[in-house]
Order: sequence, then structure tokens, then C-alpha cells
Amino acid sequence: AIRAEEHQRLTRIVASLHISPCSHRPPSTMAASSSKAKAEPPVPPVMKRSMLAPHGPQLRPQYEQEEEWQEFCERTDTSKLHDFGRYWWTYGRDEDDDGFLREAVFLEVPLRKDIEAKQIRANLTTKHLQITVHGESVIDEDFEDTKWLNVSESYWEIEVKEVKQVRRKVLRYVLYILMECPKYITQWLFLSEKTKDDGRFVDQNEEDEDNIDDRLRMIAKMKEPEPHRDADIWFSETEEEEERWCDGCGSTRIVVMKKHTDSKYMKYCNDCPFVSPAKETSLPTGLMKQKDIDEKRARKARLKARKEEAKKRMEAEKERVAGEPDRTEEVPEDFNKSEKTRMYTDEEFNDVLTKALRRGEIKWEDY
Repeated sequence: AIRAEEHQRLTRIVASLHISPCSHRPPSTMAASSSKAKAEPPVPPVMKRSMLAPHGPQLRPQYEQEEEWQEFCERTDTSKLHDFGRYWWTYGRDEDDDGFLREAVFLEVPLRKDIEAKQIRANLTTKHLQITVHGESVIDEDFEDTKWLNVSESYWEIEVKEVKQVRRKVLRYVLYILMECPKYITQWLFLSEKTKDDGRFVDQNEEDEDNIDDRLRMIAKMKEPEPHRDADIWFSETEEEEERWCDGCGSTRIVVMKKHTDSKYMKYCNDCPFVSPAKETSLPTGLMKQKDIDEKRARKARLKARKEEAKKRMEAEKERVAGEPDRTEEVPEDFNKSEKTRMYTDEEFNDVLTKALRRGEIKWEDY
């Protein structure tokens, strides 16, 4: 019993020291390894690419610059969908074969459900894009800018996705942007997008391009707002906002005082006999300005909420008028369900490829 109690006590001590009881290393080696581990600097945690936000933390400028900043964020929003009916495109990032995220334009074109990859021909240059499906031209457009496209690494594929509540086949063209290109494709992709039905250009006032330098200048121009003060904090610079000048001659040599004959504080000018009532506020100037800004922001938030509700009602009314979507080109749920992905070694893949070539299932074509 004494040996059992001694064994349990030693086991608890070993467990508290986090040392394996089966370790046969000498004490000197264990001490050296522990001291060596303590001497090593801490290893920073490995950050996954998904942990890095594309735009980083959202900035909040002062109230006078909020509208300009909001307009800038809407203009540079990468999640904005540019829908033109027969095609639509977005700007974002795609993971290449090496595992790096690269900026690209994602062009999508709806297809019929019986279209296959062998019936599609695409001709891409830095100036023009032509896509032919089963002998019919679906895209034949000139690019708005000819200096950003990486033709050699761009590719297209067919995928099935939900388009306006209908599962359809979509040709997805990934147009990579050159690494040395400083421009962002957020306004127009094709030249025809800049014109209206009557032929007039949409950009009557020529705007600057959306590039890195302009974005950095806009971010640097934003000023951080003053900290929000509580009601019991009364420190602020008020000399410039107390109207310490004469309303008659404009002189700053005035005295604010209340005589026994005055009902309120008055401004007495030392350069002219003009007397006017002084500005009186129940709160310090800094808190009064903060209160006005809070009221303006609340009013702007209410107006924005009403606009969003009106937009939702308008979209719901459009959907009600349009009725049920056209499902003639809808792809069934079990599309390609029978196909299974198999892993081959190099020898097995070469054997399968050789047999398919001999049977005539694969034919080489010159593009």
C-alpha cells in the first residue's frame, strides 16, 4: 500500500511537470533541450490568405468628408455587378495554379443547356474579344482600355450556377490583369458600355482613371474625426467659434460683459460705440458641434433607410410584374452527377490517355 501511494504521488508530480514517464533520456539532456527551447524566439502564427481582408479595415473620416468617401467606396466596390443582359462582369481576385491570388475580371455569358465546350470558340487579344457558340457570335466587343489584359494566362470554363433563380450553364472567362498595370477595372470593360442608345458618351465630363495613385491620394486626404466626447467632458477650443468680433465694424477688440442695466451678456466694441448681444450656448462649442453632427448623421441614416426600403419595394414590384422566370434553359439538379473524379498516377494516366486516343475519343485540334 505504501508503494502504491508513493507511485501515485510520483505520477502526479510527473504529470504536473508535463514529462513523459516513459522517457529514458538523461536529466542533463532534458535540461539542455528545455533551456534551448526557452532561448528560441516565439514563432508568429501562420496567417491564411482568407484572413486577409481585400480592403483592410474600413476608414471613417470626419463628417464633412463622409459623402465623398462614400462615393469613393461605391465607385471602387469590387463586389459590384455590371449587368448588361447578354453578359455581366465583376472585378475581383482569382487563385492561379501556383496558389497566389491575382486580380482579374470575371466575365460571364449565359449558355443554352445543350452547349458543350467543343462548340465554343474564343478569340482573345489585348484589343478585342470574340466568343462564338455553335457558330453564333455572342460576344464581339472591343475593350475600353488595351493596356491591362494578360492574354497568355487568361482562360475560360463552363460552370453551372444560379442566374436569376434559374440554374443555367454559364461561360466564365477569367481575364487576368498584368502585374505591372496600375489600373483597376471598375468602370467599363468594353467600349460599347460607354455609349447610350442615342450614341452620346456617358462620361461627358472626362474622369480620371481608377488607379493606385488616385486611391492613395484619396485615402491620404481623409482626416480622422475628433473623438466622441461624453457629456461630462467640457474641454474644447472655442475662441474661433464664439464670434469674438464686433458686428458693426468687425474689430476684434471687444469686451464681453453684462452691466447692471443689461438683461444678457453684450459685446462692447473698443473701436466704435456699437453694442450687440453676445453668443450664448447651453453647452460648450465642441459639444454643441458634436451634437449637431450626431443629429445630421441620424437624419442621413433615416433617409438612407427609406431609400433602401423604396428600392426593395421597387424590386419586389418588378419581380411581381415579370412573373415566373423562364426555365426553358434550366439545368437539372443531377447534371454531371454520374461523373466522378479519379486520382491517377503518371503511368495510369498515360495508359488511359493512350487508350482514349486509339479509340478515337480524343482528337487533337489546331486552334
